[in-house]
Amino acid sequence: MPQPELLVVMPAYNEQASVRKVVLEFFDEVENWTEDFVFLVLDDGSTDGTPRVLGRMHDRLGARFEVVRHSNRGHGQSCLAGYRVAVERGIPYVLQIDSDGQCDPQFFFRFWRQREKADVIYGVRTRRDDGLRRMVASMVLRMFLLLGFRTWCADANVPYRLMRTATIAPLLDRIPKNFNLANIALALLLRRTEDVRHAYVPIHFRERYGGEPSVKLSLFGRKAAELWRELREMLAGK
Repeated sequence: MPQPELLVVMPAYNEQASVRKVVLEFFDEVENWTEDFVFLVLDDGSTDGTPRVLGRMHDRLGARFEVVRHSNRGHGQSCLAGYRVAVERGIPYVLQIDSDGQCDPQFFFRFWRQREKADVIYGVRTRRDDGLRRMVASMVLRMFLLLGFRTWCADANVPYRLMRTATIAPLLDRIPKNFNLANIALALLLRRTEDVRHAYVPIHFRERYGGEPSVKLSLFGRKAAELWRELREMLAGK
C-alpha cells in the first residue's frame, strides 16, 4: 500500500449489532473519495460478539482494514490511542467516527473537501434522531464550557470530526491517561490554541443501530462534576 493520507478511527465496545453495517457503509463511502486510507477499529475490550464480527470483516476488506484489541479503557482514551497511531505512522488526516450507526457517511465528502482549508472540521448535530434529552445535554455542555472555561465549542463531544494530525499531535499528551471524556478535552484545547483553523459541517445524527450509549443520561450530573474537575486539572497542568 502507498502511504495513507487518511486514518479512519472507530472505537467499538459491545457493538456486535451495528459494527458490521457501520464499517461497510463508511468503508465504501470513504473509498469513493480516496483509496489511500486505513480503517482502524479499536476494540475496547468487548465482551460480546464484536471481536468475532471484526475478524470476519478483516478477511473481506483486506489490508486497509485493521483491528486493535485492548483492555477496556473507555471511549475517549480509545480515540486517543487511534490518533496516536496516525502520529506514529505520519498519516496526515484522522477521521473519527463511532460504531453505533449515528454518524451518517453521506456527510463525509463535505468534511473531505474542506480538509485543506481547516485544521479541524467538526460535525454539528443540527438534526438528531436520538431524542430531545440528548439534544439538551449537548446544549448544556456547550454552555458549561463557555461559562466555566470561557471557550466556545459548537459541539465538543461530537463523534464525527476530521482533524489534521500535525495539529492534534502536540496536544495529545496534555490529556491525562485517566481522562474519561477525552474528546471534549481535545476540543477545548484546540479552541484555546492560537492559529488552529476550525470549520463546521451541519450533520444529521441518526438513531443508534443497537447497543447502549457509553454515557447514560442518568449519570449526567456525576459526569459533569467529574468533567469540571478533570478539565481544571488539565488546564492547570496537574
